[in-house]
Amino acid sequence: MVTNLTVGTHLIGTPWMPHLEGVIVIFEDVGEAPYRVDRILTQWRNAGLLDNVAGVACSRFSLMGKNTLPGDLSMGEILENRLGGLGVPLVVNLPIGHDLPNQALPLVQQARLDGRRGRLSLLP
Repeated sequence: MVTNLTVGTHLIGTPWMPHLEGVIVIFEDVGEAPYRVDRILTQWRNAGLLDNVAGVACSRFSLMGKNTLPGDLSMGEILENRLGGLGVPLVVNLPIGHDLPNQALPLVQQARLDGRRGRLSLLP
């Protein structure tokens, strides 16, 4: 499942929220401060939505403007803190989402996520 983190969060509890069991979830977003991403990912974790995923991948989560304050955790720290303990592969900083280069991902495609090498590969 590929989703904008904020938009996907608005699907929680609706009939349009897909089942995520055995799925690689790929999050992207732009312009969200790390504390907001922390809050949103905490909601996903607390709702149990990531309990049975096959893996998680994330875009660069680029910031626009000054959305951080001194002492805030970095986006990388937030992603590792919220997603690193799931016991599944985690890959961050993929070239997807709003910034260039932007590699398009198909919505329904089998893939392999290699957390050690930081790669997402589409399978034939």
